[in-house]
Amino acid sequence: MGTILKYLVGADLGTTGVKLYVVDYEGRIVNVVRKSYELIFQDPRLIEQNPDDWWAAFISCLKKVAKRYNVSAIALSSQANTLLLLNERGHLLSNAISWLDQRSFKEVNELIESFGSKYLHQKTGMIPNPGFTAPKLLWLKKNKRNLLSKAKKILFSPQSYIVYKLTGEVAVDRSLASFSMLYDLSKRTWFSEILEYIGVDSNLLPDVYYSYEVVGYVKNEIASRLGLSTGIPVVIGAHDQCCATLGAGVYSQGPVVDSTGTAGVVFYVAEKLPREIPESLLVYHYVFQDTWAILGTLSASGALINWLIEFTGEKFSHEKLEREAEKIPAGSDGVIVIPYFSGSFRPDVPTGAKGAILGLTLFHKPHHVYRAVMEAIAFELKYYLETIRSLGYPLSEVIAVGGGAKSRLWRKIKANVFELPVLKPEITDTAPLGACILAGIGSGIFKNIGEAVKIVSFEEKIKPNKDLVNTYRKLYEKYLDLSKKICLEYCEI
Repeated sequence: MGTILKYLVGADLGTTGVKLYVVDYEGRIVNVVRKSYELIFQDPRLIEQNPDDWWAAFISCLKKVAKRYNVSAIALSSQANTLLLLNERGHLLSNAISWLDQRSFKEVNELIESFGSKYLHQKTGMIPNPGFTAPKLLWLKKNKRNLLSKAKKILFSPQSYIVYKLTGEVAVDRSLASFSMLYDLSKRTWFSEILEYIGVDSNLLPDVYYSYEVVGYVKNEIASRLGLSTGIPVVIGAHDQCCATLGAGVYSQGPVVDSTGTAGVVFYVAEKLPREIPESLLVYHYVFQDTWAILGTLSASGALINWLIEFTGEKFSHEKLEREAEKIPAGSDGVIVIPYFSGSFRPDVPTGAKGAILGLTLFHKPHHVYRAVMEAIAFELKYYLETIRSLGYPLSEVIAVGGGAKSRLWRKIKANVFELPVLKPEITDTAPLGACILAGIGSGIFKNIGEAVKIVSFEEKIKPNKDLVNTYRKLYEKYLDLSKKICLEYCEI
């Protein structure tokens, strides 16, 4: 008899849907399944989701592959800071409050006034913002006290809910725990001061696991219903940005992951926690022991490209704009974009910063603005790279992932702006692949991390061009100066 092939399943539980990979032990993706779910808009600031929609979408995806493949382990990649409450029977008390929700802006200000913004940032690694779980809990305490009082468990990610439904265990991994503003980085445990202030007992929070740990096993009744083998281990997985980084093959210092989706992120894996965290950076646990994630972000990246296409009345496709943008020189013939169409996390830019397009004349066409957007986002991300470099960490190369990685022009611009080689993996949607790697590590399929990341392969490396590097250095200095001046002058408009 021949050897029975076995497979790993990694599911990315995103903001608007699930994407599930089935991967063999050599790293070949043999199936991809997707299922969307909705955001529920009560008004522009109140954004929720029904966690049972996550579960239905996940089960729908798993069911499509369960009987076709001999699954040996499952792991999850997940969005963060989407808050939900369970009662004593493990049932939902309400919809989940999305990480996109902005209702708790007053509570953010209250926490800043009570603790100080710098203290909160240094303690938790998070820049105080309504997107995080801590201010959401304080909002519930002030506005839905009866609802919060009924909670026997507080979860804040689809990861925890899917793990609970699959295995019966109430758990969270260290990356998502420490991305909540409820976690003390230096003590590596829940942040008791903020929990006491909010009035929430830490016993209500999930048990914390390393991202590669087996948290439980698929319940027999679920396995039977789907056609899975019994006793399949569930490895808890990690925050989606962490999984995307692991799926790009990064597990130690040196490489930077440039993740371009709706937002733009530069992600660095450090072996030591920074002594003092710069104002502009987020810091939290990475997927392995004694490794840390350092993250700089711009809220609108791919979203800004999509906005531009919609703004032109969709007369121009990505492909047409890219073709024309490749023909014009670095600097976009004088067009400069300030990319704060959804704000900025830079400490030298005021709260309430807005976007701008500068230098337009009757000569310019949409493809000039298209290229200028790409350059501006590269400049903004360079700011965070330089901040990471200032901490003494070595930067060796950039690995581009996400939807934006498909643009060769953008990768070329970034190589010259960042002054680093930019690599493109064969698989650019790397979060589900990172979850598969964690499934393989946690279940013992891979002997070590080095063996696990061998399944990641690359198809192109773009090296910086000396002349373009010099051009972009001058443009970057001009961009930094303009972005501060424009926002200081006009952010209140």
